[in-house]
Amino acid sequence: MTDSEDLRSVVGQIGANLRKDKSLVGDPTAVFMMGVLEAKINQHEYFLVASSGRTPEPWIKDKHLDGITYHPGKWTQVNPSLPANNQGWLTVRGEKVNLGDGIAGVTRPCSAVKLLVGLGKMGLKWQNVDYLRMSEMVYVGAGATDADHMRTWHGQGATNSWTAHSCDACEARIPYLICDVPRNRFAD
Repeated sequence: MTDSEDLRSVVGQIGANLRKDKSLVGDPTAVFMMGVLEAKINQHEYFLVASSGRTPEPWIKDKHLDGITYHPGKWTQVNPSLPANNQGWLTVRGEKVNLGDGIAGVTRPCSAVKLLVGLGKMGLKWQNVDYLRMSEMVYVGAGATDADHMRTWHGQGATNSWTAHSCDACEARIPYLICDVPRNRFAD
């Protein structure tokens, strides 16, 4: 799974649109994340958007997708329900898997995980996969106090920041969601 310049332009455009939406970025305590995923599976292309933070419901609206020049009008929002613990997760292939025990933040509804589970819920046949790419962006307001897991990527001396890097919980969960290696083969 890789990032791409095209996907970075998509999250960049969404970020530019969000900067205009003061209901989101006007709050100095705001912390939220967005992600985009593109995949080509069995000669069909899929373009997904997910958001996390702020509210349990998606806060990205159609107006935030305006001006996207990479596959305009083809982006679909996903907001799948996630398991309440490490049991019963859905891989990108639509298979159930249990995550490792003791993953801190295992239920955190991060955008990357929502994208992967959302793709899995589509129930696609995975005979031929050309690519699967993902990119994320996080916003941490200057007064955010509950964002320690995102603070690392806040930036030196910045009052607020638009940046991205997978959190520890995602780094622990993503391999289970994209890999077909049995759970007992993962090192916990």
